Amino acid sequence: MLIAVPLSDSNFEENLELCKRGGADIIELRVDLFQNKDPEHVLELLNRVHQAGLKTILTIRSPEEGGHLVEKRLDIFREVSPYSDYTDIELSSQDIISEVRDIVKQSGKRLIVSYHNFELTPPSWILKEVFREARRWSADIVKVSVMARSYEDTAKLLCLGKEEDGEKILIAMGEWGRLSRIAGPVFGSVITYSFVGSAVAPGQMDLESLRQVLRLLFT
Repeated sequence: MLIAVPLSDSNFEENLELCKRGGADIIELRVDLFQNKDPEHVLELLNRVHQAGLKTILTIRSPEEGGHLVEKRLDIFREVSPYSDYTDIELSSQDIISEVRDIVKQSGKRLIVSYHNFELTPPSWILKEVFREARRWSADIVKVSVMARSYEDTAKLLCLGKEEDGEKILIAMGEWGRLSRIAGPVFGSVITYSFVGSAVAPGQMDLESLRQVLRLLFT
């Protein structure tokens, strides 16, 4: 399982170095958290990540799913997605998802179609529908991130996700869901998210701790 670390453009060089030394595999460029959202600036930082030997996820998270409003969001996808290893677009972004998909596919890159629920873990039939709809949009990886209110919620997500074909990212947020960030590989999850500095989602583990735990369990 690969470890991704979300970064803004604040203290970028310092945090990138921490990620590299800490064993991260991917930097998620959270453009909605950037101070400077100009596509040329985003592309410059993306290139810095590649020069450091790490992969990139381009994410411009929508306000409806925990992000911030970004003007000309689609323009950034158009200019930067062709150079990013992965691009993350929410299933709920129906107004732009088809164009983002086409940009990513035509560039030979990988598409993550994501779903976030910060309130609860929905019933199994809804989660199955999320997977079905994301695959309909030609997702290379389906990301499902939900709030766990119990260990049973975490178990439901992991067990249901394991039965779904294709690559996926399974995240149960919150303290009850922390197990999902460690045990994901057992259930087919291909990427987990960590942090340096401060967490950007409930239940994230810092990079050093997560790397240590994964080494103990899977090496």
